Amino acid sequence: MKNNNRITAILLACLLMTASCRHCSAENADLSPAIPSEGIGEPTYTSVDLPAAGHEPTGLEADALLSDAVTGFSEKFYKLAMPSLGENAVFSPLSLYYALALTSNGAHGETAREFADALGMDTAELNEYLYTLTNALSATEETTVKIGNAVWGNKANFEINPDFAKIAADYYRAHAESLAFDADALKKINGWVSEQTDGMIDALFDALDPAQRMILVNTVLFDGIWAEEYEDADVMPGSFTTADGKTIRPDFLYSTEYSYFEVPGAKGFSKDYKDGYRFIGVRPDGDLAEFVSGMDLSAIIADSAASDLKADCGIPKFEYESALGLNEITEALGIRRAFTGSAELGGLSASGADDILIDSIFQKAKIILNEHGTKAAAATAINFGTTAFMPEIRREVYLDKPFFYVIVNADGIPLFLGTVEDPTK
Repeated sequence: MKNNNRITAILLACLLMTASCRHCSAENADLSPAIPSEGIGEPTYTSVDLPAAGHEPTGLEADALLSDAVTGFSEKFYKLAMPSLGENAVFSPLSLYYALALTSNGAHGETAREFADALGMDTAELNEYLYTLTNALSATEETTVKIGNAVWGNKANFEINPDFAKIAADYYRAHAESLAFDADALKKINGWVSEQTDGMIDALFDALDPAQRMILVNTVLFDGIWAEEYEDADVMPGSFTTADGKTIRPDFLYSTEYSYFEVPGAKGFSKDYKDGYRFIGVRPDGDLAEFVSGMDLSAIIADSAASDLKADCGIPKFEYESALGLNEITEALGIRRAFTGSAELGGLSASGADDILIDSIFQKAKIILNEHGTKAAAATAINFGTTAFMPEIRREVYLDKPFFYVIVNADGIPLFLGTVEDPTK
């Protein structure tokens, strides 16, 4: 059971933070739509078989296949995103993973193969794994973990395939609805996102494009309480040195942890939340970006779980939000055809026409870490357009310079990844 919980945590931390919609005003978002490069003209009509619509979910328990797939996806995602991130960044690879997995149900041909390669398995397996994972993550007693999925079709120009809607509901608990993409729809969609994220993300969209055909959204919410909360005496100002050599004085949370570990180029520790989730803090010896570009996320998660070494530790309190456009990142992960006029996504449509493509993908995320615990949320939108006893050694890890962190479940599945370069911003 402990192994299963660890895998679940890796998956959740790996899928949570992205943003690139041309109608999202988020800073640094990729606001330009994908431009169809081929296949423009009369749409191809195809009979896309969606076999999952004819079956009831049975589920697959999280195992090494799922853990490796999500962790590998998360590591690639983070390394690709790092160059475009600001001073502080938080995102959920898991959220993007869920959104792409659900979308893959409407793909066929080479487009479906690209989804399977990028996500580490075919759609049939993904559906069963994520069905079980969603239920497992929501089953905790003192930690809130909530996965939300929804699909909205544009009444004016698109009809959602009923079989796709059934799969979305059965396997992903997804709400599916057709709306006129107007001000009322904008209010409804943003309201749904706000409700799913407990108000952490109150407006995912600034406007809706009436020419767009479908919107698919995934949300991930994590609200964890420390297994041992910090006392007032554990909270006091400390020194934090930024990348440019500036010294600032944020409040630090000080504790002794029995989870010290070292990986090439860094040292770190983990601190438990209730219900088996963990915060893992990693302090690079040198430059943060250089460390991240070569890090092994699986080793970090495994080594942090295996250690029982004592260390004095400190975490600066922080709160911030991020927005990130994901078109280029998703293409770099191997999903390219879905952004072009040759996209084979006819299974999304009731007509079966391969005349729908991914226009843009983006993610917004927010995190708050303090003496009580951590609350984090992310929302990812895919917009579719046409086309033995040892002497005690005194160790210490103070996250007093730009650092990397990951939040995982008891199975080691990543829920959130992030960096802190200035905890006061």
